[in-house]
Amino acid sequence: GFSNGALSLSASGGLGVAIADDATTPSNKIGKGFSHYFGLNDIVRTSGYSPYETGLTASDPHGFTSGEMTIRLTDVEGGRIRDIPFTPPVGGTMQNMLDALNSRASGVGLYGQFSMNGQGQISFTSNTNTPVAMSIVADSTERGAGGPSASQLFGIGPAERSTRGEKFSLNKAMDQNPKLLPFAKLDLTQAVGGSAALAIGDGRGALALANAGENTATFGVAGSAASVTMTVSRYAADFGGSIARKAATAESRKDAAAAVSSEVDSQRQSEEGVNLDEELINLTTYQQAFNASARLIQASKDMFDVLTGILG
Repeated sequence: GFSNGALSLSASGGLGVAIADDATTPSNKIGKGFSHYFGLNDIVRTSGYSPYETGLTASDPHGFTSGEMTIRLTDVEGGRIRDIPFTPPVGGTMQNMLDALNSRASGVGLYGQFSMNGQGQISFTSNTNTPVAMSIVADSTERGAGGPSASQLFGIGPAERSTRGEKFSLNKAMDQNPKLLPFAKLDLTQAVGGSAALAIGDGRGALALANAGENTATFGVAGSAASVTMTVSRYAADFGGSIARKAATAESRKDAAAAVSSEVDSQRQSEEGVNLDEELINLTTYQQAFNASARLIQASKDMFDVLTGILG
């Protein structure tokens, strides 16, 4: 059956369903086999949309029938440049949608370009002369009745991409009963009515799962990390190392800033503080100056009295 955008296969009479691609001519859609593309019997599932390689081409209908998406453009310091409302052209193709997005009059054409690669994934590239960052602040578009929004389907904007990881979860059936993990591997060489195509004790699937980290995959841009193609294990190690280095750098900068703040505070306190010995010396100096002034005044008075007596 096909419901809510998800394909499901089932068998009756106590029978099961197993799927395997032909070894020489496997099914392939944007680099994925049949079961992979439709997410059949996945161990890890997601409530969102992932990955963002849709398989759409420029001539395919975009399928968005209603709603509006607000695109925000900001400068390198995060200051808002402009909010651009965008409505997908009704009944148009993906190329029509890209043209509308990249319009210099009503789209982002003055600041950058949206493009779609051969796997149907949309990305935004800023103009080099005026670097900007793009994000989505609101999106009410809908692909079909009850379908995903444009930002959800294509992963447009950092907010959508950065939150997809939290939507992944382990298949509930396998989590509750680990015996349901598909450890066996379908043997297509067995004829109908012959030996079992799935044998008890076959652990080839478990070995394949254990070695999944050695599979090569292409990873898109993530923050300051560029797009790369490498094994899952190596990417995880490099990504974790990158986070550790950035954390160490941030910690070092925090310590340096704290040291500067402490020094400035110490100097401020030294200027604002009261030194009793210094103040006592100042008071003594002022007292001596006052006494000297008093004696000078008294001497002047005595001289005036003498002069007055002489003249009188």
